[in-house]
Amino acid sequence: MSVNYSETICSFQDTAINNIGTGKKYQTMAHTRSSNIRFVPAVTHDMVRSLFDPTIKKSFLECCITLSIFANFGLCYLFNLKFGQSLTKVFYLFQYILWRLSYNLGIGILLHYQSKNESLTSFAKLNKLFDKKSTSKLAKFCQFEISTKMANDYNMHNYPEEFNIWLLFRQFVDLILMQDFTTYILFVYCSLPSEGIDFKNWRILVGTSMILFNIWVKVDAHRVVKDYAWYWGDFFFLQDSELTFDGVFNISPHPMYSIGYLGYYGISLICGDYKVLLISIWGHILQFLFLKYVENPHIEEIYGSESDTNQLSNSYIDDLIVKENYDYSRPLISTGLRWKHYDLLRFSDHFTILSILAVVLIAIKTKPTEKALFIITITAKIFSASFTSYILFKQSKDKWFTKIFLKNGYTQIYCYQQWQFIYNYSFVLPTTLLILQTTSKIYNLYPNIEYTQIIFGGILCAIQMWCNSEIRAAISDFGWFYGDFFLINYISERRLTSQGIYRYLNNPEAILGTAGIWGTALMTNFCYENIILAIIWTSTNFIFVKFIEKPHVSKIYGNETRISGVGKTLQGLKPLRMIYDIFDDIGSLFLRNLIASNKHALNHSAASPLHLEFSIQEALENANAKLAPNCKFNLEPKPNDEYVLPESIKISWQLPIELYNNRDWIGLYNVLDTRTNRYRTKVSSSGHWCGTSREGYKSDKQNTMAIKEFHKNSKVVKGVVVFDYNLLIFEPGIYEVRYHSNGGHNVIMSSQPFQIKFPKFEITDQEILHSNLVNFLTKVNSINDGKFVENGSKYFNTRTFSCLLKKSTGIDISIEFIKKVSGDLKIISHRLCEIKKILDSLD
Repeated sequence: MSVNYSETICSFQDTAINNIGTGKKYQTMAHTRSSNIRFVPAVTHDMVRSLFDPTIKKSFLECCITLSIFANFGLCYLFNLKFGQSLTKVFYLFQYILWRLSYNLGIGILLHYQSKNESLTSFAKLNKLFDKKSTSKLAKFCQFEISTKMANDYNMHNYPEEFNIWLLFRQFVDLILMQDFTTYILFVYCSLPSEGIDFKNWRILVGTSMILFNIWVKVDAHRVVKDYAWYWGDFFFLQDSELTFDGVFNISPHPMYSIGYLGYYGISLICGDYKVLLISIWGHILQFLFLKYVENPHIEEIYGSESDTNQLSNSYIDDLIVKENYDYSRPLISTGLRWKHYDLLRFSDHFTILSILAVVLIAIKTKPTEKALFIITITAKIFSASFTSYILFKQSKDKWFTKIFLKNGYTQIYCYQQWQFIYNYSFVLPTTLLILQTTSKIYNLYPNIEYTQIIFGGILCAIQMWCNSEIRAAISDFGWFYGDFFLINYISERRLTSQGIYRYLNNPEAILGTAGIWGTALMTNFCYENIILAIIWTSTNFIFVKFIEKPHVSKIYGNETRISGVGKTLQGLKPLRMIYDIFDDIGSLFLRNLIASNKHALNHSAASPLHLEFSIQEALENANAKLAPNCKFNLEPKPNDEYVLPESIKISWQLPIELYNNRDWIGLYNVLDTRTNRYRTKVSSSGHWCGTSREGYKSDKQNTMAIKEFHKNSKVVKGVVVFDYNLLIFEPGIYEVRYHSNGGHNVIMSSQPFQIKFPKFEITDQEILHSNLVNFLTKVNSINDGKFVENGSKYFNTRTFSCLLKKSTGIDISIEFIKKVSGDLKIISHRLCEIKKILDSLD
């Protein structure tokens, strides 16, 4: 049983909509696909009611279909008595194959041509099947069939051929689908173990649960889509209905084709017969082929392909990285079956693949014991998971990994490329070892292991591979390699994706991403080694998602909670909703009691440090408001508010005597670090500060040298400080200066933002470039005998000098190179011009 567009994207609302204002009931209109004839579809029923509900009229064909179903059960009984169970099983196996092919191939061909050319509709019109004046036996039979099927007030001549031929097509579908289901059930019945079923066995319990879940999927799917979509109605005519997500369609893509066949595997598990499982897999694969070659093309033709126009895909970011970094190439990725983006000129790719081959060959040659393989595998997994998790944790916290590469002269993209290699290597190596360990275990257990378990384990591995594939399709290379930990500046719109598998699950890698690991445990008959490995894999995955990925996502994309499709469906279930309500009531009661018990303490906590801090802050704000005319905080005017390093920043300040304290101080900050709070500085000045009075910082000459003027009278205190190369921040950006009170971090005044940038040096002439470098370094006291030295300025070091060269010339010189030539400016100037010429020659 199948549905069309609702399988992939959504479902149709009920065809009847109640108008509350008028109390009238309106029926959904429909129209034919090509002729656009509008009509109100007649009421139809689902397959089960049409065939088995005695209160509903039955057509001749429906009676024949019902009789054929019961005849099959009777025939099975007689065959079993006369020819035995084995031959009966083979008979119904071939019957099932016939009806399954009739379903996927027969119905598939009819729907394909109906979608492309409306062949069935054309056949009905050509042969005048529903014309009153038609005298052909086929037309009379078709009209008789519809008249006996539909209600007494139904007049087929008032409906277009598209609707009438759809009613006949339903009979054809009923026959095939019911026979397909019946013969499969009889084949399974003949395959049940002769010793009976032990209902305490885990396979029986799990299989029964899968069957019950499958029944719920079918029932809920029909509740949502009704028989219009159930019988592929939009291949014949289109309803004017809204498209919505609901129920089972929030849980899985193509639920009637994916989880809608979970009962197949539940039945196979109960049977314990690998032959039943293989036949079930074959039937399921045919269903996916039907989806791919029949339904999906029709869906795209009628409704368009799935797209998310509200957000940019991560693939766009990948393209942007490639476009902006000519030396960047797509990273090597293992899909489980092959390698993608293998680059012959990238050494890390060779190293990864040769490492895997070496591990496999060593394992084959040395034949390590199961215990040795287990220890190696678990060690590799724990180490790789810990290492990658640590990198991402530190990277999220303070950009640690990026800073390591930047301070050594490498680029942000180069850092990202190295991370891609590390992550991919740490992914494939433990996986390879796990495959070797599982293979060795299966080999040693054989033949004391069931084929069914191996096949089911393989299915779980396939699910994990599919999950990884869907994740990569949804978030592309950028998301797969956690690009938002490293290249935040490439994200133009900070918004989580809701495409593909992320429509149904928020963290699919935490749920389905370990299915294959548990599949290995199943394949090895749940030996303790593989159970431990599965627990380790699952635990490390959970810890990473919970404590590293989720906090980082909240920091980058905000704390807005996105409810997955599965979450919406679970919240819609009444039993679970009742449980949620109970917990909410308990939580509310607890909070009310907690607030009531602490009310007295809260009312008498005015003297607490936190309350005192807020009071001081409020007082400062009030004082600022009252004494604003006497408060001044100005920078020396510059064109476009730009300071070109190393020129100094002159700051004039003035405060009322009531607000001033000798311990007041002024700090220089990047506005990106301070933008979250205008009244209190929460980031360190990193030494880029000076006092406002030498009296307040008698023992700190370094941070009082900038004081140029200081005047104090009975009303105001004012002064001038100059931030020169001893206090400046030698990093381009947007900055501000803040005036702080009494040695603390409460902000009294702050300047307008201004820009600090490096000068631009001409690089076409070596002598001019050398002269510009000498002039710059002389002003920051960082030159000696024509060489760069670090001890002349506290904040202008080798790293800063390297940054200056890159920003001022556009050519990057590494710190290692600067140290290698001992900071010789002539050699550095020559090298810069030489690199420039080489780059120009390559254009």
